[in-house]
Amino acid sequence: MSGSDELEAAQAKWEPIPPERRRTWCQTLLSYPPIWYGVFPMIETRRLVLEGRYANAEAWIDLAKRAEAVGFTPQTWLIFRQSLEPAYLKDRFSSHPENMPKRRGNGGVETVVVDPEDFSEWPWLFEAGYRAGEATWQALVR
Repeated sequence: MSGSDELEAAQAKWEPIPPERRRTWCQTLLSYPPIWYGVFPMIETRRLVLEGRYANAEAWIDLAKRAEAVGFTPQTWLIFRQSLEPAYLKDRFSSHPENMPKRRGNGGVETVVVDPEDFSEWPWLFEAGYRAGEATWQALVR
């Protein structure tokens, strides 16, 4: 397979997400990776993103596609993930992702699993005018 064929195959993995949003997804997922691949892969991914390219990690592409399917954009996913951070939410809601089984990455590092489908109402609440924290609260109450 030639270099251009490999690039085309890698880019095809991201379909139907438009190329202009792929890099933004990678920027967001650098902050909240769906799985920890290790220090060096994360550094390399960051370098690619800073150079204007994007990652082709299957877990990242899968999460981006699933999140977009329920109405998230890279920006709203970032806002949503930030809104999950207050520690009192973990203590108050058993449905908080921190209270669920973790995904093991390289070196046994555990990553919090946040499935977009479990929070599919969040983008619509946010769009309707709920503040991020209020939308998160509502989504965790379920």
